Amino acid sequence: MNPIEHAVCRRVLERGDQLCADVEVRVKGRDNHLVVLFAESQDNDYDMVMVLEKDTDRDIDWYDNDLHAAYVDVTEKLFADEAGETHWNPREAFKEQVLSFGDVREQIRLKLGEARLQKV
Repeated sequence: MNPIEHAVCRRVLERGDQLCADVEVRVKGRDNHLVVLFAESQDNDYDMVMVLEKDTDRDIDWYDNDLHAAYVDVTEKLFADEAGETHWNPREAFKEQVLSFGDVREQIRLKLGEARLQKV
């Protein structure tokens, strides 16, 4: 995976019964942005739930509608081989690269904390 050029936590959403932080990531050499969903883990860090490819144009889809087919799950495609086996080293390296970019880890912590308080 190429280096990350930019990453920012956009929002928190509920996926099933789990709160997930939505982090928009721009990877060098990739035309489309990735959206990486993180949830709190048991070890006081974050699990990478899934990676979506964002195939939208901000000039056309300015309202950031995540309800259409412009968001495609590419988690398997990025980290699995032809046999469907996930390669954990590249997956974990990418996860850590996203979390370590700027203040993304802190943004996630704050936004998930705020969302938990609103939920109560």
